[in-house]
Amino acid sequence: TTTTTTTSCNSFLFHPSSSSSALHASKKKRTPKSTATTTKSTTTTTTTATTSTTSTSTAKNNNNNNNNIEDLPPPILSEPCNVVFTHTNADFDSLAAAVALSLLWTHKDPSGQRQTSQKIPTHVVLPRGTHPVVQRFVAFHKHLLPLRGFKTIQKQDVHAIGVVDAQGANRIGRGQAWLETARSIHVFDHHDDSNHNNNNNGNTTTTNSSSSSSTEASENNNNNTNTLTQMATELVIDKVGSTTTLLVERLKEAGIHPAPHEATLFCLGIRADTGGLVYDSTTLRDARALLWCMERGASQSAISEFGVPRLPPEQRQVLNAALQNTRTVTHNGMRLTSVLLQEESDYVAGLAQVCEELLGLTDSDVFLLGATHTSSGSKRRRRKKNDHHQDDDDDDDDQNHQRTTQWISLIGRATVNAADINLNAVLSEWGGGGHPKAAAAAVRCNATLTPQTVLEQAFQSIQQQVPEQLVASSFMRHSVTTVSTEDTVQSALKLFQQYDLKSAPVVDIQHYFMGSLKLNDLVQAARRGNPLKVKGLMRSKAVTVLPDTSLTELEYLIQTKGVGRLPVVDDDGVLVGLVTRTDILRQHRLYDDI
Repeated sequence: TTTTTTTSCNSFLFHPSSSSSALHASKKKRTPKSTATTTKSTTTTTTTATTSTTSTSTAKNNNNNNNNIEDLPPPILSEPCNVVFTHTNADFDSLAAAVALSLLWTHKDPSGQRQTSQKIPTHVVLPRGTHPVVQRFVAFHKHLLPLRGFKTIQKQDVHAIGVVDAQGANRIGRGQAWLETARSIHVFDHHDDSNHNNNNNGNTTTTNSSSSSSTEASENNNNNTNTLTQMATELVIDKVGSTTTLLVERLKEAGIHPAPHEATLFCLGIRADTGGLVYDSTTLRDARALLWCMERGASQSAISEFGVPRLPPEQRQVLNAALQNTRTVTHNGMRLTSVLLQEESDYVAGLAQVCEELLGLTDSDVFLLGATHTSSGSKRRRRKKNDHHQDDDDDDDDQNHQRTTQWISLIGRATVNAADINLNAVLSEWGGGGHPKAAAAAVRCNATLTPQTVLEQAFQSIQQQVPEQLVASSFMRHSVTTVSTEDTVQSALKLFQQYDLKSAPVVDIQHYFMGSLKLNDLVQAARRGNPLKVKGLMRSKAVTVLPDTSLTELEYLIQTKGVGRLPVVDDDGVLVGLVTRTDILRQHRLYDDI
């Protein structure tokens, strides 16, 4: 089915094409069905003996699970840990530096010693909010990052605190309350706050809190900055373009290799604060750190997907004009957008970058930009002729004809979501070319081949390449570890420990989906000695989807609802599968190890 709409500006890449049928809140109390219906329902999900999952849960299976986990040690209700804070409204550099420091402390404790067999975990905490571009990245990578919330960490459990890309205590929000009880505080920054700005013209400072240099470096800071810098056990302020660079250098020196998604985030952090290595604060160290991350397996596709380029004022004017006239077609779940800019002047340079911006701002999978212009070069030749006082009427007539010849430049861009779209093949038909996800062509128009005709025909060729979209049933997990509504807090905790779960669907004896259970809720109940059963702790207002929910709708729910797992239920509410963030990332093939 093809629907046509007029676009409004959005800064999110993964696009909502959702319908209300994709949302199912399990609020209703289920009524047991007949034996025949129950038998049919429980055959919809497979269970393998090797994984010991409880996809088709029965009372007998639940008893077996409880017997298998009785010998496990009791769950730990306190967790000694280290914490790294980003600054409030975290940008890519702050998040990347925090993850890098967390990775460093995973292998070497804050004092620089190698971690023992009993490692203390390090969590990254976002004090308050993130930039929109960072929020989009976190929405799809949260399960791959060491992120934790304030409520999941006890103040008395925190050993060391790291603060990145900030020197003022007010920049870490509620984290200020944890500074006084921490055993050590470590601050990493590339800004010189003593000059009251965010440039890198300050002096390099690497000291401990008792050093006089540390005091001198913070003499002119405000009180909040003094509090953090003077409390710091380790204070590192260096003249580089990105804080991430400082931590990447330490990872490299320690011989610690990041995973591809971590290396990708580090690249995004360095690029963000160096403007892609073009800001005047960029140093050779930033370039070397960026290269090292690329060599460690950073995904260029993901960098292109989540990194946002900046446009100069002239191109931004073209961008604003284009946003007023876009046309979007949703075809088989894929958003295809086109725009025609009618210009009577010479060709405008930099339209490729404009097209890339439009691709993200319109939440499109494919964007086709058409811009009309007259023949290039003729105006310059005519000016040169006038400068030499030439007066050849025949040449003037020929040049006037060239000046009135109309051309249309076609520029196409596609995201990794559009895996089957080949823009090179489309625009090669018009004498152009490029890459599957980035191509261009220049077409000379005439009375019958108008700019509108060229754009429409190229747009139709793109539509013909769009395959039928994926739905949840085509890639969901059929074997799902579940918890019964009648399980106790202790038995559920042991089950979570056995399978290393953070959350799990809750079902009744007939395998109807009843809600979702979070590990933190279980731990809090255990600390209070709460004797409740699972049905008293579960969250019944969970978001569920149907087996025929499209991939684009699943992406929209994960991004907007803040969930990482979407239970798949049939029309009767029986749990038949599960879709996770990892399952969705696999469909886009961004990383080799996922």
